[in-house]
Amino acid sequence: MDNKYQTLQIIFDLVKNDARPTKTVVYPNEIIVRQQFAWHDIVTHLNELKAAHLINILQHSPAVILITEAGVQYILSLKSKTGNVLYAA
Repeated sequence: MDNKYQTLQIIFDLVKNDARPTKTVVYPNEIIVRQQFAWHDIVTHLNELKAAHLINILQHSPAVILITEAGVQYILSLKSKTGNVLYAA
């Protein structure tokens, strides 16, 4: 699986139990501590996910990340096909 989708999976995992996951703020440090990638790679992933409309990045201090409905649906569709997104090919 493309590494950016592993980053999307982590964002999804952080918000999936919230009543309104697309309104739940995720901070970059929450992603960093759950990734094996370097910060530069994570930033690249986030920018690619934003370009694909799977997340939004709000430039607050610090920046905050919100998964979009399209991002939620993308992860759920991968999970239904593979069972576990992080280990999907």
